[in-house]
Amino acid sequence: MLAELKMKLKPDCSEFGYYQSSNLQGVLMEQIESDYADQMHQQGWKPYSQFLYCMNNEFWWTVHTWTKEAYDKILLPLQDSRFDSFQIKKRGIRVSILQKEETMLAKKALMEEFYSQECSRYLSVEFLSPTAFKQNGRYVNYPDLRLIFQSLMNKYSAGSSELNMFDEETLEQLVSNMSVSRYRLHSVSFPLEGVWIPAFIGTMTIRVNGTKTMANYARLLLRFGQYSGVGIKTGMGMGAVKWIEKEKI
Repeated sequence: MLAELKMKLKPDCSEFGYYQSSNLQGVLMEQIESDYADQMHQQGWKPYSQFLYCMNNEFWWTVHTWTKEAYDKILLPLQDSRFDSFQIKKRGIRVSILQKEETMLAKKALMEEFYSQECSRYLSVEFLSPTAFKQNGRYVNYPDLRLIFQSLMNKYSAGSSELNMFDEETLEQLVSNMSVSRYRLHSVSFPLEGVWIPAFIGTMTIRVNGTKTMANYARLLLRFGQYSGVGIKTGMGMGAVKWIEKEKI
């Protein structure tokens, strides 16, 4: 089960933006059961992602989950009518929740789309929040195709008890049949506990060569990535992506 909860926020100050995303993770943790929070910490991975996004001068906090348990333990408490405001204690900011919107998508629907709907050779991705990867102990702040799809394959596998999506040979074949045809990106920094993580944000279009199955597979992973996020710190507000399929350009 893939789920999305968008919440329209109204902060009581002007100093508000994506740099508050890591503090919003703390707000989220306050709403869920401590036992489940401890369980996620022990597992070493988080079946959710969240980020803060400003659109048309409106702030939207979006939380995604991609397992049934995470939906029950994380999204349902956030949908409680009593959760209509919160405080970012570190900053002394009071935030009202004006609106909540939920959408859901069955993983089965993604697989049916994979088998039945032919994909465009051009896949456009928008990186909505600062995105980065970590490789050999160093941050990578540019959209490396191998790191993007490796991250998505690993996240999909971690959230599925039935399907292991990661395979080195498949990843190699996928990446070798891709190229970046267009991009509009710029570097940004994401604040986290006194450290500024180098990252990037913007849009990118990928051309997929090879078989139709390869293009469909890339689409499936990017579609899933809208819920899981991509790269590091997706539970703290990084790596939010939006997938847009395009015709040949």
